[in-house]
Amino acid sequence: MNSRIQLLFAVLLISLSVLIFPQTRRITVIAESNKVPANSNIYITGGTNELGNWMIMQKMEKLSSNKWSYIASVEEGDTLHFKFTRGSWRTEAVDSSGIEFPDFSYIAGKDTTLIYSIPNWRDQVQNEVVISPERLKNKSGNLELFEGWKYKTGDDTLWADPNYNDNKWKPIANPFLYRKDFEKMDWEWTGKVWFRNHILVDSALWNKPFAFNFFNTGAAEVYLDGKILYKYGETGKSKETEKPYFDRNPRHIIFSAKEEHVLVVRYSNFLAEEQSKFNVPTGFNATIGSPDIFFSNRINDVRQMTWQQMGFGAFLLAFAIMHLLIFIFYPKTKENLFYSISMLSFAAVVYTSMQSNFTHTVLSAINLSIINSTSVQISLLFGLLTVYASSYSKMPKQYLAFISLSAIFIFRTIFFPLLGSPYIDYLYYFFALIITLEIFRIVIRGIKRKESWGWLIGSGFLVAILLITYQVLISTEIVRPLFGIYFVYVYGIVFLAITVSIHLSRRIAFTNKNLENQLIQIKELSHKALEQERRAKDEEISRKLLEADNARKTKELEEARKLQYSMLPRKVPPVPNLDIAVYMKTATEVGGDYYDFKYNNNGSLTIAVGDATGHGMRAGTLVAAIKGLFTAEPFQTDIINFFNKCNSIIREMQLGNLYMAMMMAKITDNKMVISSAGMPPALIYRGKEKQVEEIRIKGLPLGGSPDFPYVKKEALLYRGDTILLMSDGFPELFNKQKEILDYNKVMEIFCSVAEQSSKKIIEELNIAAEKWMDGADQQDDITFVVVKVK
Repeated sequence: MNSRIQLLFAVLLISLSVLIFPQTRRITVIAESNKVPANSNIYITGGTNELGNWMIMQKMEKLSSNKWSYIASVEEGDTLHFKFTRGSWRTEAVDSSGIEFPDFSYIAGKDTTLIYSIPNWRDQVQNEVVISPERLKNKSGNLELFEGWKYKTGDDTLWADPNYNDNKWKPIANPFLYRKDFEKMDWEWTGKVWFRNHILVDSALWNKPFAFNFFNTGAAEVYLDGKILYKYGETGKSKETEKPYFDRNPRHIIFSAKEEHVLVVRYSNFLAEEQSKFNVPTGFNATIGSPDIFFSNRINDVRQMTWQQMGFGAFLLAFAIMHLLIFIFYPKTKENLFYSISMLSFAAVVYTSMQSNFTHTVLSAINLSIINSTSVQISLLFGLLTVYASSYSKMPKQYLAFISLSAIFIFRTIFFPLLGSPYIDYLYYFFALIITLEIFRIVIRGIKRKESWGWLIGSGFLVAILLITYQVLISTEIVRPLFGIYFVYVYGIVFLAITVSIHLSRRIAFTNKNLENQLIQIKELSHKALEQERRAKDEEISRKLLEADNARKTKELEEARKLQYSMLPRKVPPVPNLDIAVYMKTATEVGGDYYDFKYNNNGSLTIAVGDATGHGMRAGTLVAAIKGLFTAEPFQTDIINFFNKCNSIIREMQLGNLYMAMMMAKITDNKMVISSAGMPPALIYRGKEKQVEEIRIKGLPLGGSPDFPYVKKEALLYRGDTILLMSDGFPELFNKQKEILDYNKVMEIFCSVAEQSSKKIIEELNIAAEKWMDGADQQDDITFVVVKVK
């Protein structure tokens, strides 16, 4: 009986160990192909970490001229899904008829060798796009439109006609135009080019909706069978008229009941040469597939990126603010300042890394990359300074060298991102390695001296730098990510924040203990009754002083509010052919917004809209000064001259960090001249086109740089056009969920109400603002000036 129990126990133990510690199986995958070009390789990719999770293509070992192998170590019972390529999906393995293989699969049961024969490759067989149920199934509902494209430089709308003869057009291997592809056609690149593709669609797929992904780095119009499907930005005739835009969200496409369809792309990219220098593709790619898969993938990507961006970013930003406040209250702790800057930079790294997935222009993506690189450099520098300040009573001499070299690299990244690339990048990697070794040296020093603080912070920075290095190795596909985690650097930064917080907590604990000892001594020396009586008298005096101060401030604010409203025009000037309405709502008793008019009997109207820094008494003071300058200025004064004059006077007033953003517009007959000093863009609703035009003018607020080159723009006005000038209080409204209204939404709202009268437009804008806030507090002043051409 005992032997049976022992045997049963052994069986259970073995079964449990198998469940907890599954056996690893060695799967050798061999691919054979006689159609591989010379000096090419074969890659494998699949649905597990070992095979790259479809995101990384693993290079196979070459055994002979037609045989390659790859060894995967997987757990018993795992199901492997994989495919073969020559390095990209455009060179995917296909069968003898040119159709992509479905996923190869194998359930790992024992060590084994799998041999697959590959008769051909997609780029060697597919000369045209064929959309069939079999291909879509084998491609898991995601078919890239690589093949069959022809191009012709120039611009002619007749080329969208499906019956147009494009036999003389030049074929192109990949319209995405990577750097090598673009350089081949660089000599004939004019900025405008058309692409055409004849697509064969199986009858089983006629009149069925498909998801359509179109990614471009310029501006494009997509036509199907002669009818325009979508616009991505605005194609132009020059860099100034072109509006690049790419949409990361899938759209839909339906093929009508015929076999051959013509997909045409009208494309412009006048920044192609600059983009190519950044190794950015200068063309487009298109993909069709299952709507459920496409939209689900996009939703999951947005959800994951948003969570990582907001979660990790807010976490790091909270630490940055906390330590900055500690430094402000106790400036002797320089390590808190350095650490705050380092954490703020790390938060910028996290934000920009994720924000690149939400950009819609290549220029914004490049700018995010520059901000990201700059933030990384700043975070490493101030991380080192934090370790220095925490470990040394006096900063060591070498810290000046690190600051100087970092400043050089940061200056180069911001102003000369292409200079010396990639060799200067390699030089910075070496410099970052030196910083890492220096931090490691300080950690060892702290351990040897048994220091309580420095080694802990140093360890945090060391772990963060090591995980950032590991992230670079993952991004460059030098190593494989462990456990399928691709964004690992954020965990190093979080570990860093925790170690510094432990350091801070221990210091606060010791400080509190010292305070407790002092309080005990005070209690022993002071009589409890006398102490309570003194405290009560002090509180009574403080209360009365506070009441008197509140009464005084209330009276002053009311007087200031009356004074501010008295400075605003009592009524709008009666200008023939113009319907004018104004509105202003301050966030506090005294606001920082301002509007004014000047009307000349010859028919010219000057409009001013301003926004002083913040709101309250100081902002109201600046508004009063601007009011005086505007009133005293001759009518014929040029806007730029007036801005320069105000800029100089405000600087002479020495108001500290108080500035005045301002926009002025002169309307004479049907022409408007406008300039801006830090104000939101002016919006013009074109009544004829039923579209909103944005006039964006970059400029620093008045009182800033002494010699800033303000510029002005001109616009022609026609009957039915409507102008909206506003302060930033409206587009930057927050709702209860802390979501911002933003400028795109403002343009949509304005476009929907711009056909009404000026007064009615302002009413609708206010209704939209109240609806968006939904009870949330107004954070900034709101001002509208609406001018409608009758």
